Amino acid sequence: MVIENEALRLRVLPWLGAGVHELSLRRGDGEWHPLLRASCDAPDHFNSLACYLLAPWSNRVREATFRFRGLEHAMRPDWPDGTAIHGLVKDKPWRILDRSPMSVRLGFDSRDHAPSGYPAAFSCLARYELEGSVYRASLGVTIDAGAEGPAPIGLGFHPFFPRRMWDERDAVVVACRAFGPDSPRGLRGRYPCRGMLPVGQATRDGVVRRLCDGTALGSEFLDDVFAGSLDGAMIEWPASGVRVVFDCSPGLDHTVIYAGHDAGGRPLPFFCAEPVSMVNDGFNLLEQGWEETGVRVLEPGRTFEVEWAMHVDGA
Repeated sequence: MVIENEALRLRVLPWLGAGVHELSLRRGDGEWHPLLRASCDAPDHFNSLACYLLAPWSNRVREATFRFRGLEHAMRPDWPDGTAIHGLVKDKPWRILDRSPMSVRLGFDSRDHAPSGYPAAFSCLARYELEGSVYRASLGVTIDAGAEGPAPIGLGFHPFFPRRMWDERDAVVVACRAFGPDSPRGLRGRYPCRGMLPVGQATRDGVVRRLCDGTALGSEFLDDVFAGSLDGAMIEWPASGVRVVFDCSPGLDHTVIYAGHDAGGRPLPFFCAEPVSMVNDGFNLLEQGWEETGVRVLEPGRTFEVEWAMHVDGA
């Protein structure tokens, strides 16, 4: 399913997690070029997409098991490290609810699928919209009104960005806002982790300072979760003359950045800058008494919704 305007083209796959197959911008010469990592022609796995949706949690749940209000909930491990990763909707079919020339709305109901071990039935609503050179995505989750009690919730978006656009000289720059009086929703700190699972509170370190200074991403390996928002963050491909600026709603107050290496130790041609609502393994950390995990506890019938937009300069 494709929607496009004079600046942007979006292709969404309802049958694969309502994920983004393509988000491209129109260059000055009229040609289309991927703004997000170019996906394969026929993706059959969520990690092959250009961007996918995260619900009802983001990133990992340790050993695919979490405790909530004293009860243990075991889910299916679906990552090589034995965790349950990136929620339950990333690879499931969604329904198209309605669409217009510039937008589409899709829905998901967990009751249409086999039990997962998650403590409550839930539904999700996603909306994509193009408005000039602005790409906008929203995601909401509602706990079923008939659920026996509340459930923990986290949401997010998992985009893949290319390190280079059409000019091979590009040295991509990632510039995040620094947390402070003038920008209270910037990055506050990075969590020390083992296997991407936090083992201590977030602190401001050299990685945070470099991201907030807006230097080139370079070849450093990153696979980190941060306290603080990507609201106002900028990604720039200087040689190609392309820049995007993030707009993140309240609630998207954590960040995951991945800049991986291949088997030979060389930087992969893509990286991820993920606006998310919760820290990795936040369900377990909440039960352990950690503060500011970002996890929302929703009563039956209640909804949590977030929105992420990218303002594209260069389309």
